[in-house]
Amino acid sequence: MTKFMVYNAAGLTLPVEAELGLPFNFECSETECGKTVRIEGRILEVEEEEFNRSLRNVIAEDPSFRVIDAISVRKYLFFGKVNGREVTLPVESMEDFAKRFIDATDSIIVLR
Repeated sequence: MTKFMVYNAAGLTLPVEAELGLPFNFECSETECGKTVRIEGRILEVEEEEFNRSLRNVIAEDPSFRVIDAISVRKYLFFGKVNGREVTLPVESMEDFAKRFIDATDSIIVLR
């Protein structure tokens, strides 16, 4: 199993475990997420252009997701349903997310 971050799943960023290309189900309770979120579908590797289209759609729908425009490895999308609604969402592997986070913090200069 690989860990992924699924962006804008019912307005949330959710960490999930899935095998690339295989169907999976994920549920986050109201207690854990502030609302019940049910995800069912597949994470697939796609061309960067297709990823970029999905990313633009997510940002247009919810501008607070503009921060994910910094994703450098643009190759995964989630295809399926979130709470019964058919969606295509940008996804980032947890490994790529961690690397992006570390690279960003390495570039911060501390001034005293």
